[in-house]
Amino acid sequence: LLKSMLPERVAAIIIKERKILLVTGYKGTFYWTPGGRMEEKEAQEDCLKRELLEELSVTLTSMKHYITLTLLNEIKNEKQVNHYYLVSYKGKIKAGQEVTQFNWCSKEEIFNKKVNVSKGVEAHLIPKLIEDGYL
Repeated sequence: LLKSMLPERVAAIIIKERKILLVTGYKGTFYWTPGGRMEEKEAQEDCLKRELLEELSVTLTSMKHYITLTLLNEIKNEKQVNHYYLVSYKGKIKAGQEVTQFNWCSKEEIFNKKVNVSKGVEAHLIPKLIEDGYL
């Protein structure tokens, strides 16, 4: 079994009232989905649990695989494999490590450029979420 040599990232799709939760960090000029890169031998669920606790101070309660996309990481300027999960959580969201702001974004805000979103999310993830009736 050939393992992808690209870095792998696990990301949360958190939707409330047809808006998606996006985050930004230090010197961030755009928003992205909460989550992070998997540590060696780490399971996707463990990675997402750890990242949501670190970044947003919430506890993951359920996750369902939505889509996996290979996209450019615009900060590191390299391709990475992104595993997106629809998630539920408990707790009150607040910006934690690596996150300076979070924003509930509607599709209109994203398409009208009121919110600057990473190109891969805007071009590939958001249209799929709209097509599937989430946004």
